[in-house]
Amino acid sequence: MKRVASHYTFCSPSMILRRAVVEQDDLLNVTQIFSLDEGFVESAHTQFFDGIISGEIISIKQNTNLENIKNLVEEFHYIDLSNENFVLETYNRTKPLLIDFGTNSVTQINLKLTKLTIRFPIFEFIAACVYYPTLLIGQSPELQENRKSKLILWENVDLVKMELKFHSFIREL
Repeated sequence: MKRVASHYTFCSPSMILRRAVVEQDDLLNVTQIFSLDEGFVESAHTQFFDGIISGEIISIKQNTNLENIKNLVEEFHYIDLSNENFVLETYNRTKPLLIDFGTNSVTQINLKLTKLTIRFPIFEFIAACVYYPTLLIGQSPELQENRKSKLILWENVDLVKMELKFHSFIREL
């Protein structure tokens, strides 16, 4: 078992927890999520981190075919960051954002994060590369008990403005 906590835990776009602990077994199953502020559960052996905890980043390209990706454009503002020389246009927020890094590699994703020139609202960005892709490949998208997922820590995020910064990065917990 491992227990990790941070300033925020992104469970879904409608459920973002402050000061929560995520407990996970050796098979990456979430066994419990609880608040540090409620005080009903002992927080011993918990690692505390600055940033935001979320489920793993999912690449649509690695989990579906090209025809399905073409159909996504009707429902989502799909941004493909898989190419080395991607161009990120302005996002107009008329459709939910869907970001595809084309990889699940934390190292490769961090390289692409450093090239972003638009500052995104952090929870919208996390939903775009964690929640919506997981939903679209037919898995349970919400970080909750009994869900199997790697945990990602979003670091160097502006927690006052709630934005992804130019030097933000992720790591697996």
